[in-house]
Amino acid sequence: MNINIIIKNQNSKIIDSVDINSIKTISGEFTREAIELELGNLLYSTAVIDITAIKNYFDIKEVLRFLSFFGPSKTILLLNNSELVNSSSYLSLLVQNGYYNFTRNAAGINYLLTHPNSLNDVSKYIDSLNSTSNIAVNSMGPNTFGNQTYQSNQYVVNTDYNPGYVKENESIKTGARIIGIQNITEHAGATTFMYMMLKHLRINYKVKAFEMFRQDSVYFKDNDISFCTSVEDLKYRINITSDAEIILVDLNGLKEPSLCHDILYLVNPGIISLNKALKKDTNVREKVMDGKVILNQSAMKDEEMTNFEYETKFKVYYNMPVINDRAERLLVVDKLLLKLGFGKQGSTSFFGLFK
Repeated sequence: MNINIIIKNQNSKIIDSVDINSIKTISGEFTREAIELELGNLLYSTAVIDITAIKNYFDIKEVLRFLSFFGPSKTILLLNNSELVNSSSYLSLLVQNGYYNFTRNAAGINYLLTHPNSLNDVSKYIDSLNSTSNIAVNSMGPNTFGNQTYQSNQYVVNTDYNPGYVKENESIKTGARIIGIQNITEHAGATTFMYMMLKHLRINYKVKAFEMFRQDSVYFKDNDISFCTSVEDLKYRINITSDAEIILVDLNGLKEPSLCHDILYLVNPGIISLNKALKKDTNVREKVMDGKVILNQSAMKDEEMTNFEYETKFKVYYNMPVINDRAERLLVVDKLLLKLGFGKQGSTSFFGLFK
């Protein structure tokens, strides 16, 4: 008789609907280190793991590191409906590392507990990397995805990324100016900030944008924004984006300052948000010295900047007020872009207001 362990989080309803003979069940979000402490030398047959229980599961490297504690033959991975997680590039890396047993539904878990996949069952995820066509997320095979209906009509996964060509030491080879955007305070608005920069800059420049680890920007439905699962993925995508003059990156905590020509550090100047960030990392002031601090979603007036800088010891590069992200063009955004050196943003008569 098989004895299993269950690690669940946001997909607990799906897992709870399956009759699994479990020796241990834990709930929450875990790192590799935390799971080692929690499970120790526990003996079991299979680990049924909810993808959302893996901390930073949008980063495929973190997922593979987490799963290596269990090993390919002992893992059944329950995916969620995230476009990024279900993309060919993400799934192909699971397959290349031996993790063949993944599903999105209860029927798939039941099937895989008694009929584990072989390489032949998942070979299409490797074969698809050689395809130049776009594949819809809901085209995945029935043996692990069952009959669950997954509506993905709005979004299509681009499969032109071949992770086999990505090396750990791959360097950036592009003539584009790369600008990273990083939240310093929680929810400082980096994704929307990147989108507004993209929307304004492409009036005059060839621009592409990438979001690391997450897919918040999918709601903007913008074809010029792509998602990256790792730093190697980002390097590869930058290197194949040959015609871009400017590349924007929503870093989402990625600490690779050498990748970017400029880093814009976003700070919400509210007392609670700012003090939380300073308490969380007492060295945050030193860490932002290599970039430009921008107050975002700010209600502060420019004349208050001197006192703010004195009290916080931040050198503020720009004070961005709360803006309407539905607007096609905003003066305050173009003023920032001009300050960053994008002179074409001031080439129309609309900007005679501040020339």
